[in-house]
Amino acid sequence: MTLADCFAESSNNNSKIGFDEATSPAKILRETGNTMRLILTVILFLGLTTSAVIAQGAVTATVDRNQITEFDLLTLTLRVTGDNTSEPDPSPLERNFEIVGQQSQQNSSISIINGQQSRRSYVDHVFTLRPKTMGRLSIPSLTVGTEQTSPIPISVVARSQAAKDRMQQILFFETLVSEPAVYVQGQLIYTVRLYYADSISGDFPAPPAPVDTIVEILVDEKRFETIFNNKRYYVLEKQYALFPQQSGELVLAPETFIGTRGRGGIFSSRERVSAVSKGHSITVKPQPASFTGRSWLPAQAFSGEQVINLPDGLPKVGDPINRVIELKGGGISGALIPDITLLEPPGARVYLDQPVTEEFSDARGLSAESSITAGIVPTEPGELILEEIRIPWWNTVLDREEVVVLPERTIQVLPAQLTSDPFATAPASPNPTETYDHPGLLLELRIWQGISLILGLGWLFYYAIKREPSIPAPVSDAPAASFELGTLKRACRSGDPRRALAQLRSWQQSRFEDASSLSGLIERYPMLATPIQHLEQSLYGVGEASAWQGDALLAAVLEVDAKAIKRAAPASSLVAHLNPQP
Repeated sequence: MTLADCFAESSNNNSKIGFDEATSPAKILRETGNTMRLILTVILFLGLTTSAVIAQGAVTATVDRNQITEFDLLTLTLRVTGDNTSEPDPSPLERNFEIVGQQSQQNSSISIINGQQSRRSYVDHVFTLRPKTMGRLSIPSLTVGTEQTSPIPISVVARSQAAKDRMQQILFFETLVSEPAVYVQGQLIYTVRLYYADSISGDFPAPPAPVDTIVEILVDEKRFETIFNNKRYYVLEKQYALFPQQSGELVLAPETFIGTRGRGGIFSSRERVSAVSKGHSITVKPQPASFTGRSWLPAQAFSGEQVINLPDGLPKVGDPINRVIELKGGGISGALIPDITLLEPPGARVYLDQPVTEEFSDARGLSAESSITAGIVPTEPGELILEEIRIPWWNTVLDREEVVVLPERTIQVLPAQLTSDPFATAPASPNPTETYDHPGLLLELRIWQGISLILGLGWLFYYAIKREPSIPAPVSDAPAASFELGTLKRACRSGDPRRALAQLRSWQQSRFEDASSLSGLIERYPMLATPIQHLEQSLYGVGEASAWQGDALLAAVLEVDAKAIKRAAPASSLVAHLNPQP
């Protein structure tokens, strides 16, 4: 009955009941009953209205159980009704619990009461929690928008021995470490195996993440079967290489697995199962004080070799020589292989490529290889000495220092050959002394030799009488006029470094005969140093030869030409003054 009905009924009764009955006992009781019904109806209406207002923003927290074991998972549900669209803040939970999973579900329902339709909507925020410790814990008060939930007490107890023994028959962990103690930055192999006797589902533990430790995965997943205590088990194995970066104690926390057993369905039920391993504590030793190397290198094995690639025959000035150095290590990561530093030997330039490093993994752990190529360009003829390379490393198997030695190499370098020589003459006869079988030809040859000798002496006598006195011209480093720079100019302007270098050597050898090499010319004219270095770098260094630009080299060559000619000009004027032309 609604409030309007009550008023209508009261009005009708009054209309039915006459004035004479106003004071009758029956009428008084009837009116009292109507009044009570009216009051109760109003109270009920106000209560329903108030409940609706509270439910508009209500937030409730519930758990699936209040007592769990150390291996159990707890389900916490936050139900938010009404128009509250705020997301809950789960950070207070992380003090006592690990948040394993989180999801949200939107729900709604429709109800009809006395012909009136009402709609109710809510959101369930579901958290799956794992306790971090045993004892009396608490789900703290959580905030959703402006609303807060009440704390919920949780009791975490140890699993009974009977339950442990029963679970041990279903699944268990085995964890192994390769060494009880390792050197800092040395390799530690950590193996995790999960044994299970029945069909289970769940997430395998994540890779370990100890502080200040580099973790590399060696075996991501390996499955096999084995017999343990006369019972067949399936095994899931993962293996990691750990490289601690700080000396001290390395702690590996216990591995934990929580999942379900059984496939489910009509004939198979599902059971929650769990397993936990033992933890490990590893001693990390510091670098020994007796180690003599510049870079600390702990390894199970380490070796090095070099290959010298020479051109056909003996190398000449300007011929590139490659020194390839390969280093291999076992039980180390590629980042630990040291960089090679090579000093420039006298009479050569050295260009180092970037090292190429690769890592491999096998049953023994991680291994690495590094290859670096040094381009060596001789700049002077003679002996070229490639220095010895020594790399100290620490043998972690024998616990002692050892040294990899790449021996010194001596290479004989020949002078460079001219690429174009306008004054080249035909080679001499391979047989300078000839014999003649005919005496007549020999006599004729002797006669002509005598006539030639007489004519030569006569010419010398005439020249000695007629020659005018003169002073010898001073030695000048002005380039001879017979060499044309056109080919060098074209090579520089077209960006052809090989052709430019060949023409540059020809220019140096034919015009500056007292400069035995490009290095000698650079000592006299330092402005050539940087352009020639860029030219050789483009040919023998890391960069591509096509990227070379010859404008700077051409400008420097033209500047050297101009300076040399200007320096020789006063001497030429003095010769002309002392030797006037008739």
